[in-house]
Formats: sequence, structure tokens, C-alpha cells
Amino acid sequence: MFITALTIEHICSLHILKAIVIFSLFLSGIVSYAQTGTNVYPFLNIPVSARQAALGGDAISVRDRDVSFAIANPSLLNKDSDNQLSVNATAYLADSKYGTIAYAKDFDNGHMATINARYMSYGDIPRTDDSGFENGTFKASDVAIGAGYAYQFEEDWTIGGGLNFITSKIDTYTSSAISGNAGITYHNKKNKETASVVFRNFGYQFNSFNGTRENLPFRVDLGYTRILKVIPLAVTITAHDLQEFNISSQYNVNGQEVNTGRKIADHFSIGAELFPEKGFNIRLGYNVKRGNELAVADQRNFSGLSAGFGIKISRFRVDYAHVRYHNSSNVNQIGVSIDLTSHAGY
Repeated sequence: MFITALTIEHICSLHILKAIVIFSLFLSGIVSYAQTGTNVYPFLNIPVSARQAALGGDAISVRDRDVSFAIANPSLLNKDSDNQLSVNATAYLADSKYGTIAYAKDFDNGHMATINARYMSYGDIPRTDDSGFENGTFKASDVAIGAGYAYQFEEDWTIGGGLNFITSKIDTYTSSAISGNAGITYHNKKNKETASVVFRNFGYQFNSFNGTRENLPFRVDLGYTRILKVIPLAVTITAHDLQEFNISSQYNVNGQEVNTGRKIADHFSIGAELFPEKGFNIRLGYNVKRGNELAVADQRNFSGLSAGFGIKISRFRVDYAHVRYHNSSNVNQIGVSIDLTSHAGY
């Protein structure tokens, strides 16, 4: 019995998908079991773009020209992200600065790749002696340089993976590590819906600060995005940190022990984007965990809320997000995407 080249390719693709799923589930079990201490490199979980920040901070199922989402989930790469460049920057909390850059290339026949980088500077940090007296300042920073690959083996399915080289410096101390992301995305063009699962930040720290190896911030995220037919609105729901059930603080703002319902709710963030396929978008998001843990008793401070917009000007798209953390802590993030193809247009 003869088997065509196309059939062989599909069989190979299914075997690859099966292997990735099994490997990812196996890896998630090992890592979630082993990582019981404090994680290092938390900057890997900061929103990768102003758009992601505006949609609740965890969205991993937005599949369009926006290449920045591929930093978190490489399986979101697609033909529309070809030759797209995205740059994002923000003045983060406590005078720290954060930025990302990403670029994607489509190599035809379902093969796509991306390169990206993330940088976090924590500014000047006071240096104190054993008595608590200040003696100058020191600096700290984190850098991650990554590359990703995705393969769309059927019209509706894409698998992807990426590797990141991470280096961190605190004063004269340094550390480095390799981390990986692996994701699977289902995209139904007719129904305008996308579902993704991604295993993020698994890897190995081969050079620690003080000789004691630390855990990477491994997480498993599941996301779903759909553009509604009745109104031009894209709704995104993300369940994050699924590798562990209890990610909540022990007590709520009233000093009561957190119940099971709260522990489940803290895994979710939601986002909505009005006019998602137009040149101007309005975005709103809510992060349940951030809203619960940064709330102030007997005060309405809107912690957990985020909002933003995007506007297209010729080959450029400008995105802005305002994220509410606390009464005294808000973050403004801005991003610029550039269409480098010869036929610009979203």
C-alpha cells in the first residue's frame, strides 16, 4: 500500500504533537512537584506588551498580527505575524524599567519563527550595612534573549516552542539559566475563536547567585478568545498557574482565611477588546488574583483593573495600557508595532 508524501507529513505532524503533549504533561508534573520554594526571575511573568497588560495581564490566546504574544506562547505565530516588529516599554513599579522587543518571520509551508528579548532594570537600590545605615547604592537587572519556532500542521492547529537565555545581576552577583515555553493552539477561522495551552518557564538554572540552585517560575496557562458575531467584541478568558491549585495568599483583606472559591477564582483573568479587527481598539481587563490581594479593606480602589487602547497609523500601531495595582501604584505601558511587509495594513 502506497502512502503519499502529504499523508506521511500529516502522520509525522500528529506524532510530533503527541510527543509534545506527553512531554509537556510529564515535565509539568516533575517541575510542579519539585518547585516548592521561592522562584527566581519573576520578570518572566510580567505582561509582554501593552496589549496583554490591558487584557488582564495573562492573555495567551490572542492570535493575529501582534507578534509580542509569541514571547509567552510561540504557538500563536501565524502568517499574519510575518515581518511584524513589536517594541514595548514601561516605567514599572518602584522606579524600575521594563521593555520587550519581538520579530517574526514566516518561512512558508507552515513554518514560522520569532526572535525576542526582555529587559528589566530595577534602578538604584540603597546599600545598607548590618546596622541598617545606607552606604551608597547598587544596581540590579534581568535580561532574557529568546527564539521560538511554530509549525501550523493543519488549517486549525499550530504547535510551537521557544528557548530563552536568562541572565540576572544584583550588584556584583550574577546568575544565568535556560528556560523554555511550549504551546498548542487551536484556531477556528470561521467561528473566530482561538484556544491555547502553554507551558511556560520550564528550564534549568546553571549559575546561581550564591551556589544554591533556585526554581524558575514555571506555570501552565490555558486561554480562550472569541470575537462575538452580534457585536464587534473579542472576549478573552485565561486560566493561569494551573500547575498548582493554591496560588492565593493565606488570608483576605479582612484577615479571614481564604476559602476554596477564592482559590479557584484567583486563577482567572478576563479581557475584552472592542473593534478588534479595526484600526482603533478599546480594551478592558480584570485580574482576579491581583484585585483580591491588593484590595484595601473598606475602600474601593479598583485594584486588578486594566484598560487601554490601540490605534493604527499607516504601518504603525500604537498600544497603551493603564494597569491599576494599588491606590499608590499604577503602571502605564506603551507599545509600538511596525508592519515591515511591502503591503502594510491590519
